[in-house]
Amino acid sequence: MTKPLEMATDSQSLKQALHERIEHLKERELSLLNRVALQLEAEDLAHDLDEALEEDRRAGRLSRERVEQMVAEVRAKHPYTK
Repeated sequence: MTKPLEMATDSQSLKQALHERIEHLKERELSLLNRVALQLEAEDLAHDLDEALEEDRRAGRLSRERVEQMVAEVRAKHPYTK
């Protein structure tokens, strides 16, 4: 059983505490931690994309017609085959 770590408050201390905990994780726990990190990254990227799309929509760069045009261009370059 691992000893409890004090709650780090600053970023550098938190990183050090996490590194220490990671060193003691079993393979299964490392795999789970990696999936959690990937999920956090995916959620962060989705948030950034959402903000960028909203900004484009407000600026008029993402009208219904423009989206349809972009989809048509992509489909023409990369036709779907069944």
